[in-house]
Amino acid sequence: MSAFTAEHKSHSFEGSLMPWAEPSWHTRPSPYYNDSHRHLRDVIRKWVVDNVDTETWEAAGEVPRSIYHKCAADGLLVPISFGRKIPAEYANYPIIGGIKAEDWDGFHDFVLWDELYRGGAISSIFVGLTVGAPPLREYASPELKAEILPQILNGEKRICLAITEPSAGSDVRNITTTAEKDGDVYVVNGEKKWITNGIFSDYFMTAVRTGGSGAGGISMLLINRHLPGIKCRKIEIGAGKLSATTYITFEDVRVPAKYLIGQENAGFRLIMSNFNHERLWIVFQALRGARTCLEDAMKWAQKREVFGTVLIEQPVVRHKFGLCAKKVEGLQAWTEQVVYELDQLSEAEGNRLLGGVTALLKVEAGMVGKFVADECVKIMGGLGLTKTGQGSRIEAISRGVIGLIVPGGSEDVMIDLGVREALKLSRAQQKAAAKL
Repeated sequence: MSAFTAEHKSHSFEGSLMPWAEPSWHTRPSPYYNDSHRHLRDVIRKWVVDNVDTETWEAAGEVPRSIYHKCAADGLLVPISFGRKIPAEYANYPIIGGIKAEDWDGFHDFVLWDELYRGGAISSIFVGLTVGAPPLREYASPELKAEILPQILNGEKRICLAITEPSAGSDVRNITTTAEKDGDVYVVNGEKKWITNGIFSDYFMTAVRTGGSGAGGISMLLINRHLPGIKCRKIEIGAGKLSATTYITFEDVRVPAKYLIGQENAGFRLIMSNFNHERLWIVFQALRGARTCLEDAMKWAQKREVFGTVLIEQPVVRHKFGLCAKKVEGLQAWTEQVVYELDQLSEAEGNRLLGGVTALLKVEAGMVGKFVADECVKIMGGLGLTKTGQGSRIEAISRGVIGLIVPGGSEDVMIDLGVREALKLSRAQQKAAAKL
């Protein structure tokens, strides 16, 4: 018996048996995953089945706060807050699956998000946490971390990221929200738009202008949303309604200077480094969405009869599945390679070497997600346009696929970034080689 087979004896496979509905490591050998990752997969999948009620939540327009508290108690918030590495000082907090903090890696992070995205609605309440907490944990003063992080990790308070403005999306350098120093406080004025989880967050990790124009005048400021002068209103979007997309207005909001994250006028670098993990979990979302579409379309194609036979017997339909499959498996392989590389590098080196790669990976994920969703809608026919029944998941994914393309940096901007970063690394290598 091979080591891989023996390792699997303690794990019953409960995923889909449809082609390409699950990543290959679920049933075949992989250099990246071990028994710990399979255990985590099984635990989270059961947690989602036991706790997620998408239909009820969407009808109510929100996920109950009690569910968020349960997420904290059951050990979801710590790994979501820290990503691929959980510092030893937070090992006393619960971690789902009983995984030790020192054992947690980028592939546990990948598995965590893959199963949460499989669960649908539950993933939407964590977006603010996964992008809002990293600047706090990485760059805040020890005193600020000690004050705020326990509230976040215990589920008492919630946090989100507030970067985008009505006139500044991917062009972060041109944000206009100001924070003027007045003694020991910053006076904040401006607007933020399309802020995910904003309505139910207690803290905004906010990009503000403390200096001159451009990237050199930007700082990061943690703002308590309950301060006087802050107004929030929900923005209705076509998909992801439970994520509570928000418009925030700051009018003479006085924020204590101790809530500055990092150094004044040095926030742009923090913002850029924070985007890398955000883009990576958008990739995770794209992969699970594409596999869900393939699963449901394949089930339908094997039973829907047209022109005297089932759909899957039509060469043109098999061709569609083949094109989708090769794109999804290619994206999976590239994603696993990037996750592996990030695990071997420090935070700074990962940002330097893989920032552009991650941008291009995110672009590819959006393209693959859209292609697969579109093709599966065609296979489903009218069912692919229906919000209930056998095509409901494909309909929802196809409607929300734009969320893979615009957030985290729009497609065209990310392609340009990827090329510029590749040129920067290439020129640095050429310069080093010339010195030798």
